[in-house]
Amino acid sequence: MKTDIRAIQKKLGVAVDGVLGPETLAALKKELGVVTPPQWPTQEQVRSGRSIFGTAGDEAQLCSVVPAYPLLYEGAPVRSIRVHRLVAREVQAALAEVLAHYGVAEIARLGLNLYGGSYNYRPTSGGGALSMHAWGIALDFSPAANALRYKAPRATLSHADCRAWWEIWESHGAVSLGRERDYDWMHLQFARLG
Repeated sequence: MKTDIRAIQKKLGVAVDGVLGPETLAALKKELGVVTPPQWPTQEQVRSGRSIFGTAGDEAQLCSVVPAYPLLYEGAPVRSIRVHRLVAREVQAALAEVLAHYGVAEIARLGLNLYGGSYNYRPTSGGGALSMHAWGIALDFSPAANALRYKAPRATLSHADCRAWWEIWESHGAVSLGRERDYDWMHLQFARLG
């Protein structure tokens, strides 16, 4: 069965050029209700300073997100978290989905309310390259129980009851170093490992 791309484009109300390009694909996804996670740049692209996130330490690109549920940073309540403006909507939506899925009591039991930070202009732990935190595109949660060198099953965020946590973040394009490389389970970022 051969499909006429021009007829589909006409029906979707996009430019009729016979090419299945980005505009047509976006219109098709919208028409069919297909939701895909954002495709963020790689860490290397981010570190080059030529990605959509710009240069590290550009605080003009940051905004504050009010978390959907109570977070604690070193025992103190967190009113808002600072992230890059381009990931703010994803962070806010992911936190709201976490709340809807787990509820406040289960979030506290699992330590998903223990915030370890987001924007911080610094190098990676034990490395010379800048951390994704330096762009405001990384967040840490439950740091004491998920330290840098903790592997599964010692890292609590590696347990089965946290699977939905990671699936929610991944549906918004975030990457877990724990799930990808089995270290730094506290860390999630909006840059692909590449």
